[in-house]
Amino acid sequence: MTLRLAAYPRALLLAISLATIQAGCTQSGTDAQSPQSAERIVLSMDSPSAGWTATPMEAWETHESVYCLFQLTPPSGMAAQVITKVESEMNVASTGKPAKIAVLGKSWNWSPSGAIEFPPSYEAFKNALPADASRIDILASDA
Repeated sequence: MTLRLAAYPRALLLAISLATIQAGCTQSGTDAQSPQSAERIVLSMDSPSAGWTATPMEAWETHESVYCLFQLTPPSGMAAQVITKVESEMNVASTGKPAKIAVLGKSWNWSPSGAIEFPPSYEAFKNALPADASRIDILASDA
């Protein structure tokens, strides 16, 4: 039995179009991060005055955990001298590993409660990372 393509031009065109659409969807799905695959890491700590901000800088992954580095920035100009909550977040690809938070720029002598590390410099943070650490991307926020 011989199939004559000229007799089925619409069917052939439809099949080729669907195959092209399928291939495009499959390929684009591997490149994009789906919302379900992101994990939100939240920094929440007290500061001695209003106006302090925390900015996500980097994220590093090891076999055991994910290290999230934030940078504190002091207020510019006058600020209320009252203990204030500083909050920031970063989204990283979900690994199922526990997150460890490190914060640069803390200039006061008391520490907030919780398991936040305060390395004295970026170099100290990098030197304290385990040997198997590799940098990972910070994903865009949905907000």
